[in-house]
Amino acid sequence: MKIVALLYPQMTLLDLVGPMQVWSFLPGAEVQFVWRDKGPVATDCGLPVVATHDFSDAATDPDVLFVGGGAYATLALLGQPDVLAFVAARGERAKWVTSVCTGSLILGAAGLLHGYRAACHWGAREQLTNFGAIPSEERVCIDRNRMSGGGITSGIDFGLTVAGQWAGADTGRTLELIMEYAPAPPFGTGRPELADAATRERAHALLAAAMAAPA
Repeated sequence: MKIVALLYPQMTLLDLVGPMQVWSFLPGAEVQFVWRDKGPVATDCGLPVVATHDFSDAATDPDVLFVGGGAYATLALLGQPDVLAFVAARGERAKWVTSVCTGSLILGAAGLLHGYRAACHWGAREQLTNFGAIPSEERVCIDRNRMSGGGITSGIDFGLTVAGQWAGADTGRTLELIMEYAPAPPFGTGRPELADAATRERAHALLAAAMAAPA
């Protein structure tokens, strides 16, 4: 299973790490971490990840194309033709086209989601319509060979769901147990419909700041 995972500066680390941690348990999974230049790429939490490949030597026919999300960094990427061209080229040949969080906006901007249902972070979900995609409120959305996860933490659910698709439900169940994945959120406000109005207002303000261009 050859996986091409797009990296980019200030992307959300957990979008990438969640599914990759799950897939690391799958025998034969080979991941190429790709950006314009090989080497360290800064993420939004300060912990860098390493690009093992660049646009010129990444696999041209991967089994899986994966794109994570971010805040302003994702929006900035939508205006970078070389990135979108790379994503479009790999996505057209990949067996599976996948994303977590606002990574689906990048897939959409690359022309890979027109007519497909797709998940996204709730704060940016409706933007998918700009690319002809159909926004889905599902935590993990599967539409033909397009698989997408919602915001940030859904990457683990996404990774397990995809592993179950690839290797069977028994494998998915086993990996869920190995990872001791039994969420017990302390506040129960992880989706807009679960949060009170004041919490939603604070969250919207923080998201708006994160999406704004840096000074």
